[in-house]
Amino acid sequence: MSSLRLTPGFGLALLPGVALAHSPIKGLDNFYAGLLHPVFVPAHLLAVLALGIFFGQRGPKAVQMAIIAFLAATLLGLAATGIVKPADVELPLLLGAAVTGALVALDRQLPLPVCVALAVALGLMIGFDSAQPQLSGRAWLAALLGSGIAVYLLLLYAMVFADWFSRRNWQRIGLRVLGSWAAASSLLVLSLAFAA
Repeated sequence: MSSLRLTPGFGLALLPGVALAHSPIKGLDNFYAGLLHPVFVPAHLLAVLALGIFFGQRGPKAVQMAIIAFLAATLLGLAATGIVKPADVELPLLLGAAVTGALVALDRQLPLPVCVALAVALGLMIGFDSAQPQLSGRAWLAALLGSGIAVYLLLLYAMVFADWFSRRNWQRIGLRVLGSWAAASSLLVLSLAFAA
């Protein structure tokens, strides 16, 4: 008899809550939730890490203009989230991450304007995809500030890592393997998105 009374309560406990793709993390301040946002969104993480390795392979001084362009485009994309209605750019971002990973795997020197164009495209998409539509005012600003700082740090760490490990030939091969993994992971997430 008591098991019959527990069954409806147990069934209600199994119902899922609200699922939002870019919701803040419960229990965290908005700034820290924004700081962790690029780490928890696979498209952001893959794109930033692949771009950082791509820049590091070439040497940060050689692509300094592209680095600045990426950071400016990311800030512009973050600012645009307050003006323009957010659109879903996850699939183009994953495609951009796959292309960047493939470029790392190929280890080919590209002209600086091509590097700048790639950096601007990825930066705009990452910034624009970091929208937190359920937040407003100071909470929204704090979350976007955290996301911007996290993107900058992820790019910086990946770039320094790749620059450090591009001094010997066998280390460059390891970077190319990482690029192929980034490309394969991006294509895998893309295929799962199309399968769903």
